[in-house]
Amino acid sequence: MPNIEFEKAAREAARTAPGKEVFPFDFEGKRYWIKRARPTGSNLLHHAAWRATKLPLLVPAVRQSASEALRHESSKLRRLADRGICVPAVELVTEEYFVMEDNGTSLRKILREGREDDLSRQLYRELFETLGRLHSIGEYHGGSQLRNFNYRGGNIAFLDFEEKFPESIPLKILQFRDLFLLLFSLVKDRHPLDYSEAIGHYVRSSGNDWVVDELKKLTEKTRALEALVRFPPLWKILDKDSKATYRMIQEIRKI
Repeated sequence: MPNIEFEKAAREAARTAPGKEVFPFDFEGKRYWIKRARPTGSNLLHHAAWRATKLPLLVPAVRQSASEALRHESSKLRRLADRGICVPAVELVTEEYFVMEDNGTSLRKILREGREDDLSRQLYRELFETLGRLHSIGEYHGGSQLRNFNYRGGNIAFLDFEEKFPESIPLKILQFRDLFLLLFSLVKDRHPLDYSEAIGHYVRSSGNDWVVDELKKLTEKTRALEALVRFPPLWKILDKDSKATYRMIQEIRKI
């Protein structure tokens, strides 16, 4: 339980950073992070796209008020910590923000700097195994892009669990969405890894061998679109996300 001095220090840090949503502060030689309450949820266009396509990537998040999102994320972090998942410990929860311990160094930064060294190859494997372990206990992340992973004390740690999805959405879809988001974020940043091998690490860790068939089905659904995307005049005007999606489909075909 945080002591009164800790609560006072957090309150003062929040007061002096009124425009920031996530920011650090130090107390007794240790770093913590404050995350303010903020509303979450998908817009109407996102909902329409999900109804039209039913693609896992487009599952819309539940609209939450700032206070609802704060309670959802802080309680989920505590539940996951109790279940042995490497997440930041929640030290204090108020009506306006919650305080969590520092969770290490950005994994994205480490991988960008190392690129193809031995540590990077090890971290890619551990990244997919870590996501697999989360899924193996019947949980999902909701924002599993590479930017939401840190490296701390020899372990890969999760960040950012503010997204909530309807209870009517099967866990299988949410877990497939997690894997898809992670693959997409890695392809978008052009990370040098064997995607077939990485998915194998995920499958062995999670037990979700069905994802291989689902990924292959996805490539079949996009064949017509791929042919269109390869048309040179169109390729020149496509945005970075569209080109990354195309490259990801090519990697999945190698599985």
